[in-house]
Amino acid sequence: MTDTNTFDWNTHLRACMNSTEYCCIATVDEKGVWSNPVFFAWDEHWNLYFISQMPSRHMQNLRKNARIAVSIYSTTQTDDVCGIQLEGTATIIENEGEKENAFAIYNKRSKIQSHSPAWHIVKITSEHLYYFDTKVFGEERKEVPMDKR
Repeated sequence: MTDTNTFDWNTHLRACMNSTEYCCIATVDEKGVWSNPVFFAWDEHWNLYFISQMPSRHMQNLRKNARIAVSIYSTTQTDDVCGIQLEGTATIIENEGEKENAFAIYNKRSKIQSHSPAWHIVKITSEHLYYFDTKVFGEERKEVPMDKR
């Protein structure tokens, strides 16, 4: 069994995030849970960033309830499976300085760079970050320790 105290979380999380361009976000409203794929990027603190337009259902949901869940995984996996799940808070960035920094992070990874005012950037801060990797942990999902993020 792999020791989670000495496990190289950084390398494995980065490899998993680099294995795909999209993540699936889940928000909630009075109708229930809404999931949506979005292109994403991340910073050195494992905050995620995505852009979207305000009329979309997930953006309207986030304006009312900042709680969000995210799944990240490559759809090309076969025998061995790895992925990331997180629960956190989404912030639609309004401050111009923060927005500029967030777009810089996003644009480093994005093939499509939009600076149109119709697009808003969202920062997701994880409260619980989980990693699963059948090669390392079998069928068990492990929470990434806060001091390892």
